[in-house]
Amino acid sequence: MNISKADAIAHLAKWYKAQTEIRAVYRTITGNLSLIGKIKELSASGITITGDGCEMRLFFRETSEYDYRDARQLDTEANRDRLNKYPTFIGVKFSNRDEVEVSEFFPGQN
Repeated sequence: MNISKADAIAHLAKWYKAQTEIRAVYRTITGNLSLIGKIKELSASGITITGDGCEMRLFFRETSEYDYRDARQLDTEANRDRLNKYPTFIGVKFSNRDEVEVSEFFPGQN
């Protein structure tokens, strides 16, 4: 579902304040980058995600498209004890068609 930039930032702010472990997947025409870490900085202009020995900085633009979705999953042994059984995904598609998808990360998740 398409959402506004402000709505996307508001949702990311929940993970930032709770220091939730997240996964960011950045996709370009030439390849992908996956990072597991926490949101270090978040503002209306961008996001910084840090992992173990790495950091990703992305800038939000008014020309970018923002997307929200949740992944409804059946109960399994791996997700049975989670408070949130339906991980949320925030996607950003930049004007150059690169994309980033940010979601909660759960240990044991593929």
